[in-house]
Amino acid sequence: MRFRAAAAGLGIGAALALGGVSAPAQAASHDGASLAASCTKGKNLTNGWGKCTTPGSYKWRVLVDCTLGGSGQSSIVTGPTRTNAYCSWGNVESVSIEFV
Repeated sequence: MRFRAAAAGLGIGAALALGGVSAPAQAASHDGASLAASCTKGKNLTNGWGKCTTPGSYKWRVLVDCTLGGSGQSSIVTGPTRTNAYCSWGNVESVSIEFV
């Protein structure tokens, strides 16, 4: 079963940036250990993106839910980087970051 890390916290504000929405994401790794990764996520019509800046060797990926019942995910990446997930059809409805 996949463990999905959703953006959580008090006072998360949506910011429009270059046609996308950006919000901070924080999560715990799947083994229950606390991971204080500083990550942001956002979207435009056909893709969602995630960017983590905390140094380390944690593994994560971006998941998107799309209109018309579709979904997509990025490849698993390690540490601080940016990655995208695309909708094959429809538009991106939501974006989440999953730590694996």
